[in-house]
Amino acid sequence: MDFGILKNKNVLMIVSGGIAAYKSVFLLRELTGCGASVQVVGTENSLNFIGKATWESLSGRQPLFGTFEAPDSSKITHITLAQDVDLIIVAPATANIIAKAACGIADDLATSILAAATSPVLIAPAMNSAMYLNPANQNNIGALKSRALFHVMDPSSGVLACGVTGPGRMAEPREILAEAVKILTPKPARGTSWFVTGGATREYIDPVRFITNGSSGKTAFEIADAALAAGGEVTLLGVNAVPGFNPGYALLKSSTAAETAEIVKENVKNADIFIMSAAIADYSPVKAPHKIKKGEAPIELTLDKTLDILAASADWTKPGAVRIGFAAETDDLRENALAKLKRKKLDLIVANKVSDNFSPFGSDSNSVLFITENSTEKFDNITKCKLAQLLVEKAVAIYRVKHGNN
Repeated sequence: MDFGILKNKNVLMIVSGGIAAYKSVFLLRELTGCGASVQVVGTENSLNFIGKATWESLSGRQPLFGTFEAPDSSKITHITLAQDVDLIIVAPATANIIAKAACGIADDLATSILAAATSPVLIAPAMNSAMYLNPANQNNIGALKSRALFHVMDPSSGVLACGVTGPGRMAEPREILAEAVKILTPKPARGTSWFVTGGATREYIDPVRFITNGSSGKTAFEIADAALAAGGEVTLLGVNAVPGFNPGYALLKSSTAAETAEIVKENVKNADIFIMSAAIADYSPVKAPHKIKKGEAPIELTLDKTLDILAASADWTKPGAVRIGFAAETDDLRENALAKLKRKKLDLIVANKVSDNFSPFGSDSNSVLFITENSTEKFDNITKCKLAQLLVEKAVAIYRVKHGNN
């Protein structure tokens, strides 16, 4: 995910009175570390958890708590703060401030800002499980979700400050940061459905051993993030690979080539854009029913060819869908990749060279070729995050051309 979009953005962070305010201290550090300018506004109750000095030292600005505090006497504070920012983040958002925001109550500086907001508002709830699940609170959350400006994150489940285990834990700072990026990213992919695969299959020799390759799924995670941030509806198939935290998109899982083929066949038919970055084994051993014991003599494996999922999916995708694949080659990179593009009926293929000196598997950067039937673009030593952004832009452009929107 590209957090660089936060650079030079003006963010208003509203902190309400909950124990999860300690997490917001770390959120503030993350935001300023990305180059955002952050103004902290707190409720009076929030001062029971984190003091003014902490917010001021980390933001470099005087935090505001009172309705009539005015950094600039020539402006109406709550109107300026509500409308002259790129994003408002409420973290933690207690049941109280959620209820007031839902009903338009403006009885302090924080809620007056929310009542006057014309900028996007990101809400990160944090409260006891019973409070979170209370029908009145759920109705209030539903009311906020129905408004275009409001984006309400789901809290996670776990042990809460009161000792109860259940939903109500505020999302982690990094998750809130990722959601902020998605909100602020332009939405050229809005209205498109994406199906992305990533990772490496495991083809079992016996119940405990398998053949695989070095694909980590990192590129697929970045592609799914970039597509989601661009407004797409994203489903990711993680082949023995899952992202480190709640990604915000639909997540499916598979292990073997055969399992992967079934899931791809079922899901790709609904996709406007299909990106196959998973590394599928070309061959699968005949699996022994029991663990093969170590012996003195060498053993021989019988390998059967697996289904070429990317090629077969040409018959599964809907008309007008964009099809993108990946190619890792050791020799004749462009020639082999171009042949694969034609053979598998792709609109674009991302080709990278594997050598003794460099393997793209598991790395954070790469050098690739973007190859279509009529063009080749080279990108040297770019991060997988940047690669994903470029690929999403290219996929959207191809989709628009196919559908006469260029």
